[in-house]
Amino acid sequence: MELHISMIPSPEDPPCRSDGYQSELRDLGLTLKADGLELREVGTRSVRPDCLPSLSGEWRIQLGATLGTILGAPVGSWLQARRGRTVRLTIGKMEADVQTADQLESVIKIAKFYQDVAENDANA
Repeated sequence: MELHISMIPSPEDPPCRSDGYQSELRDLGLTLKADGLELREVGTRSVRPDCLPSLSGEWRIQLGATLGTILGAPVGSWLQARRGRTVRLTIGKMEADVQTADQLESVIKIAKFYQDVAENDANA
């Protein structure tokens, strides 16, 4: 099962295509990859051929047992960097908006539980 994660900027954030905001998204993606996650970027687009692609702040990640702890620190840091930031998690038909690392980990634990139940039912 996949987790779709969307970084929703705060009203206080600079414009989404600004160098500063794009740099934050790029750093977050690199940190998550360095922690061993296989991210698939969603909605990356290039504004001009000679520019780096503009990141949408959306990724797809395979749901796993340790995902909550791996995502918690870097995503929690992103959330805390500006008041009003939100992360939207979509797992199957379940969608939740979180604003803290603790909420993020809780939602992922619940989703993992439902995934395990669904897999057990399918194997029964």
